[in-house]
Amino acid sequence: MDNRSLVHEIITLNVTHRYRVGKAASSLGLYFGQPAILEFILQNNNCTQKELAEHLHISPPSVATTLKRMEKAGFIERIEDESDTRKKRLAVTEKGKNALHDFRKLCDETDSQLFINFSEDEKEQLMSYLKRLNGNIADSDLSRENFKKVIKKQIEESERIK
Repeated sequence: MDNRSLVHEIITLNVTHRYRVGKAASSLGLYFGQPAILEFILQNNNCTQKELAEHLHISPPSVATTLKRMEKAGFIERIEDESDTRKKRLAVTEKGKNALHDFRKLCDETDSQLFINFSEDEKEQLMSYLKRLNGNIADSDLSRENFKKVIKKQIEESERIK
């Protein structure tokens, strides 16, 4: 078997999974990347827009567009900081919590379907292979932090297109 065929299957799996996850998000009124934003806000106790932007490795104005869309849809709200009224904190609304819960459930269903008929040993073996593949292609120019920035930039650009 040639390498190109294997790589093609890996890429096809990635695209198909991303499509399914995007479809799940869309069915709940969420855009790609927004579930991760809801998760971060929930886990970081009403963070600021600046903190969120730093986490996503994008500029605060870039994240502002997404936050406005999410606020308009009713997934988040901005609340005044008790110690500094000039500062706004981000909070997930009940609608946002429900959408995130439903999104997780749809993702879990997709992931379960993906691994149907795989034993635990096969999944562990696959994990080992995937880690080896990632290690083989790892590049010092693309450290974990740089990789996160590249991915976040791709997400940011796909958000601008929508």
